[in-house]
Amino acid sequence: HVLREKAIFVTLNKFNYDVTHKCLIAEGWCPVADMDRVRDGLKKGTLKSGASVPTVLNVVKSKETPPTFFRNADFSKGTQAIVDAYGTARYQEFNPAVFSVITFPFLFGVMFGDIGHGFMMALAGALLIIYEKSLVRLASDEMFGTVYKGRYNIFLMGVFATYSGFIYNELFAVPLELWSKTAWCSGESQDPECISRVGVDVQGGMQKWLRTNIGDAWDFDKGETTGRQVDWEVYPFGTDPGWAHTANKLNSANSFKMKFAIIAGVVQMVAGVCCKLMNCLYWKDDLTLYFVYIPEMVFINSIFGYLCILILLKWTTNWDTTFILNNDQVISIPQRYCDANFANTPCWTPPFNPHRETMAPIADLPAYQWCMKGAATAGCAVVKWNNQFIVESNVLGDNDLIDSAQYNPSLCKGPDAKCVLWKQSPPSLLDSLIKMFMEVGDVPVENRLIPGQGGLQVFLILLAFASVPCLLLPKPYILKARHEAMQHRPLGDDEEENMGGGGHGHGHGEFDFSEEMVHQMIHTIEYVLGCISNTASYLRLWALSLAHAQLSEVFWEKTVVEIGIEGGGAFMLFVCITAWACFTVGVLMGMESLSAFLHALRLHWVEFMNKFYHGDGYKFVPFSFELLDEILGSAAE
Repeated sequence: HVLREKAIFVTLNKFNYDVTHKCLIAEGWCPVADMDRVRDGLKKGTLKSGASVPTVLNVVKSKETPPTFFRNADFSKGTQAIVDAYGTARYQEFNPAVFSVITFPFLFGVMFGDIGHGFMMALAGALLIIYEKSLVRLASDEMFGTVYKGRYNIFLMGVFATYSGFIYNELFAVPLELWSKTAWCSGESQDPECISRVGVDVQGGMQKWLRTNIGDAWDFDKGETTGRQVDWEVYPFGTDPGWAHTANKLNSANSFKMKFAIIAGVVQMVAGVCCKLMNCLYWKDDLTLYFVYIPEMVFINSIFGYLCILILLKWTTNWDTTFILNNDQVISIPQRYCDANFANTPCWTPPFNPHRETMAPIADLPAYQWCMKGAATAGCAVVKWNNQFIVESNVLGDNDLIDSAQYNPSLCKGPDAKCVLWKQSPPSLLDSLIKMFMEVGDVPVENRLIPGQGGLQVFLILLAFASVPCLLLPKPYILKARHEAMQHRPLGDDEEENMGGGGHGHGHGEFDFSEEMVHQMIHTIEYVLGCISNTASYLRLWALSLAHAQLSEVFWEKTVVEIGIEGGGAFMLFVCITAWACFTVGVLMGMESLSAFLHALRLHWVEFMNKFYHGDGYKFVPFSFELLDEILGSAAE
């Protein structure tokens, strides 16, 4: 009660006393939507106090910048607190929490992806939400209060971590055949479906291959094609469990997570630049719209947006049916088998038949035009070019065949034609991005993903370089011209208030061209270099996801499997499971979750919000007995 009375007197001391009318006058901020509620409250106060003079409420124009006030539901208050910790938004500035309420837990889930760990976190958050009314009295404790206020964030982080765990197909680092059996067959497998496949040597090696409908595309009884195309089976959702315990499991997981981290980063950074567009449209800042937003969008998309397109193309290309013809062009040859006369080219030779001499139309072709060297495969691709058949070659260890000086379209003519067809391998996108700038316009045929890729890259580079001076120069000079034009005519109060191109003292008599030029130069350098460093910074999504998966696997394999299951009895298994549970809760659910939280925080504060967010406003603090600390400040202590 003492603090409440003190808060009332502190607030009353801020009022002005009108000696003439013998009344108190107060100026303060109020949300427009709450004006009727304030009027009703003042009327009720007048009636209860028995005052003879009614309270008058008027709207007064002010040159001061209003405070920032966001109406947040319980669901978004935790995210708003994270945003406000970076800085309070300017008045009417776009609120990053609109996106962050979903993107923050999503990025956390990418780094913390595991079905088991995510479920435990989501369960903890759900319990805090369900019993929030019972637990509110404990929220005064600093440690528990922080967790309690972020209960919805914890729940969403657990949900997205569980979702990512399904994508990675990991339950406490153990892969699951949850949706279907693995789409891979292997020599050591006793799967009857794999053993029954034609061409499968159960005793031969550990090589894995995808299940296909090859029996539907080729009639092995009649020895002829059915006209159907061979399709590869795909695991329905997430990572195929067949990758577990393979020599290249880590390479496969790293490749996927690294590329996804880049895509997620570029998408979020572009979203940040788009938030700048929202600010420009709301404030009607055409200058920033045309000479900041558009150049920034052009720059980031011409390089990193293009990289994301290459990643998606690499993911969606069927590399088993992609070939290079005469070291000149990339073609696709669906795995549909040839008829007896090879009249349905492009097609594939009969499967698991290494005897080319039995195939009359291609029997007399040069020996290098044959892909089965040492082992029978599911067929060799055949294409008809300039009225002559060209059969897929095995170029492994034969660099002459991929030399365009020795095998090219101009030499693929006549009886001594040097024609070649070979399977394209997935190109390295890192090398492609580096060579985009080091070897401008030159894309080797084996690295092509798009027709005319060399010319497209030249165009994108020119766009990127042209966007830099467009970002640097026009805005300061246009502001200078506007300022000089205003020197010759007086400005009204309203016009003076609205004058400006988006900040930094553009008002009448306050413009400093050198200051604006330096500011724009710093912004340009920061943005251009930031696009590169920020994109690399998003690789932390891959790094932390890898660390989380490896720690989880080590704890499971080294404690439960090797010591508990393989090395001891029931008591030892109980001890190992207990130790594993302690490691999981203490290290993974405690330390790892905090690490992923901090990294997600950094990605939003630095990589996302610095694309548009000023954060130099001040918060609206209304008079409320629930906000005594903010009203009284240090006096409350």
